[in-house]
Amino acid sequence: MLNTNLKRLREEKGITQSDLGNAAKTTAKTVMNWESGETEPKASELIALSKKLGVSINELLGRKETEQSKLIEKISNAIEGLDKEEIQSLMIMVEALYLRNQSHKANDIFSRTDAS
Repeated sequence: MLNTNLKRLREEKGITQSDLGNAAKTTAKTVMNWESGETEPKASELIALSKKLGVSINELLGRKETEQSKLIEKISNAIEGLDKEEIQSLMIMVEALYLRNQSHKANDIFSRTDAS
């Protein structure tokens, strides 16, 4: 699935194997091997390929995208340029959202047991 998606997307975008290889810091021969299914790209190469092709990694792999997977990919792309302090701030915000969500779930559970 990856090999056919990779070739189809590359051709649809009018990108050469050489250009795609350069984006993934590899060669056109390696891209040819990926497209033939002989070998598969590493995780770091998949990231570079998806960026160059303008698609998500899930789309490249032929997986169905969920709202959660789209959000995770957006977050992953967004944090690339952040410094250590910005990442720490983001982690605090994510933890706060998680705790708020857990609190709401607990309140819902206790509300149901009180009503019984």
